[in-house]
Amino acid sequence: MVMEAKLGNLPKKADSQDVYDAQFNDRDVCNGIVTCAALSLDGRHVALGFGSGVVELVDIDHQCTISRFELDPPNHPVWIEFVHGSHRVAAEDNEGNVTILSHDMTSINIGTLPNNPLPAVTRVSDNGLFIIRVPRNADSSWYDSMTLISISGDPHMQHLAPPTSNSFTPTSNPPILASKSSTRSSAFPVIAIPHRRTLGFSPAARYIGAFDGLSAFTWSTGSGELIASYRVTDFDFWIMNPAVPLACSYHIPDPVSTQPTLSLTEGEAADIHHSKTRTGHNLDESWIKCPFYVLLQKEKKRGIRKQPFYSSAAGRAPLLGASRTPGELSMFFNGKFELVIPEQYHPTILSGAERPPWYGDKVPSDPTHLYSPRSSRDGTRFLLQGRQTAPIVVDLSQVV
Repeated sequence: MVMEAKLGNLPKKADSQDVYDAQFNDRDVCNGIVTCAALSLDGRHVALGFGSGVVELVDIDHQCTISRFELDPPNHPVWIEFVHGSHRVAAEDNEGNVTILSHDMTSINIGTLPNNPLPAVTRVSDNGLFIIRVPRNADSSWYDSMTLISISGDPHMQHLAPPTSNSFTPTSNPPILASKSSTRSSAFPVIAIPHRRTLGFSPAARYIGAFDGLSAFTWSTGSGELIASYRVTDFDFWIMNPAVPLACSYHIPDPVSTQPTLSLTEGEAADIHHSKTRTGHNLDESWIKCPFYVLLQKEKKRGIRKQPFYSSAAGRAPLLGASRTPGELSMFFNGKFELVIPEQYHPTILSGAERPPWYGDKVPSDPTHLYSPRSSRDGTRFLLQGRQTAPIVVDLSQVV
């Protein structure tokens, strides 16, 4: 296994909030820390956002900087996404300012979003034309404040329609779910907001899907309107439709609410065994009819561990998952175990209202203990930063 493209000097593990605070308050240290990073879909470039407000685009194979930008004002970025290929990025700073940066155009500030101490979750569409942003607000539900960032034409931000009284809206009580498949004897908190594994676009980016431990929703990127609502009854086995054939049995959940003008179901929700490849120009229309799959539990009862089970269903997408050894994090790709992630590159798990670190990999708590790192389109390269001050790029292309 090759870990390559180490970017910057990596200090010892930061074990406490005091260390993060000290680094933030020392400007000489802060300015050299990578607060967030992104990987281009072709896997050739990485975008690095520094504490100084500088954003650099780096050619991984040639180990050189190809573009350098400065945010105005010079606040540190909290997320970056590649858009329109490998030479243009969108970034949000810690004050909520969203900016598009490119070497061949003037920087475009497309607006300011309400910022929050807890980091927002973002995902970019495969065509690079849209970014979906999910906030972590303590005072409201995530699906009430979804923002779609459109890059093509006149870049702009659009608020997605929240669920109404006519659509399924989860209880306002704290999300608690007892997992039938879990070995734990008591109920435990389920994921309260989507993360990169439970958030995504249809293949041509006409639709958006997202789910948490209680509910799931789909939206139109064209109108921003809510399309359908679903009740998540067994979070342990829900996945986003990966737009590739599933090599396992699954169930298509029925929506509990849809727009009257849309017909999104096939008229049945029967168990399907080994799906067939979908072809033609109707991938998005096929996707919106089943944006979510429920993997059948009987597969796991045959002795298939949860992590490779998910990984096999997700296709060529890297997944990080807790292993049977306490404190160990494994990386799975295309249904197979590939490597153990060093402890210093484990993500920080956000499980409550605690103040998070201001850099590194930060993910919402998930009872499945599965997380999706930022990766290339084919999944053979992905980013890890953990609690380090700079990321590394892990390259699987020579071993898979």
